[in-house]
Amino acid sequence: MDILNQTQLVPITSKEAIGEDILRVYQDAFIEAPYEENFSQDEVYMNLGELLDEGGNLFVRKFGNEAVALAGGFPRQDGSYWIEELAVAPDSQGEGLGRQMLKDLLLSVAGDEISAFQLRTTKNNSKAISLYRSEGFQIDDTSIVVPSRRTNGRITLDERIYLSKFLKQDAMPEKNNLKRVVVAFPSGNTTAVVFDQRLTGDRKVLNRNLMDSWKNDYPGSPEIEQCCFVTVPESEEAIAKVEMFGGEFCGNATRSVIWVLTKGQDYQGKIEVSGVNRLLDFSVKDGQVTVEMPLPIDQAVREVEEGILVQLDGIAQMVVVDSDISSASELLSELKNSNRYNLQEQPAVGVSYYDQSTEKAEFNVWVKEVDTVFDETACGSGTCAIGVALATNRKEDVYLEVIQPSGEKITVTCIWDEAQRKVVRAEITGEVNILYDGPFSLK
Repeated sequence: MDILNQTQLVPITSKEAIGEDILRVYQDAFIEAPYEENFSQDEVYMNLGELLDEGGNLFVRKFGNEAVALAGGFPRQDGSYWIEELAVAPDSQGEGLGRQMLKDLLLSVAGDEISAFQLRTTKNNSKAISLYRSEGFQIDDTSIVVPSRRTNGRITLDERIYLSKFLKQDAMPEKNNLKRVVVAFPSGNTTAVVFDQRLTGDRKVLNRNLMDSWKNDYPGSPEIEQCCFVTVPESEEAIAKVEMFGGEFCGNATRSVIWVLTKGQDYQGKIEVSGVNRLLDFSVKDGQVTVEMPLPIDQAVREVEEGILVQLDGIAQMVVVDSDISSASELLSELKNSNRYNLQEQPAVGVSYYDQSTEKAEFNVWVKEVDTVFDETACGSGTCAIGVALATNRKEDVYLEVIQPSGEKITVTCIWDEAQRKVVRAEITGEVNILYDGPFSLK
């Protein structure tokens, strides 16, 4: 049946005009493969309402009194027009409605001095990609990962590609810019989380550019101390993979990614992390993020001249408890430069100083890949190492609230197994706050 010629184009200019039939088109279209996203009516209403609040356009095509397709977008400050929504009810697909809705939207803003039309879609949506390319869109050389709650209730990632239709020669975007960066503040350990898929680039350069650009643009904010990518995991059980720029493990970066992906809502799952060869358990509950810390099977905790050397997957930590040291950074430099205990072979090495009377800690970490020493305002692996060292020394379970250099707290829980004579599980818990979330311009 030729539905297209029997439909009527209707502009939606207010939230009050977003009826249940429009909400159903959105829900039914995105619950289908390849998206399989389970949106509630409230979520759809919020998404479409925000589009209108941003001064955007929303159109539907109605067959009789029922909406069968929708499209929407909004102009951006750089002169481009962002196509946010394009959806066709499953029963009406294959009738040319998607192409017509796209044309309707483009024509609606044709005289507005738009420099380019831009959009994104999942990498696996071959039908949509074919449509956009046939209408003059080109695939950009960048992609990002996007978290979505699926029909089974799980949160998973899929890779989204960007497509652009340039109307002006000078509308080409800056290649240095990142599509999405979240700057998180996990217990004071400022972390840049990059969603753009740039894993093969020069990470040392990107690391420095991120830190310098943030410091330049947000001079009053805490400086970025570490950077990581979020990528699609290898295991279907995992919510995502956290890839540190140096390939090491970082508990606070992992907690940051978990908070962003779950939007701080209560959730339990597993996650992959660089420097670790197995999945780690995590949970979000009552605004706190807990993540299992990677204890190696052949756990190495030994007393040495400088303190207690704790081997975690992806990082070795020298724990110094209640001893006089000039500074953690000086001890770290001495250990690294002398290659004592073969520490230069580690992906990362840290020195964690802990004062039991004040419950305060001091941390410094060297990351081999980027050859950088970080004076940490908070450190998840260092906090874990303190717990493991004390649990091993006392031969009992340990629960500590360790005050970080930032003044925030990270809780470490270690379970001691007397039969195995070692700590069999460790996890850290703490808050994560977000300082920034959006596009990021590199200098």
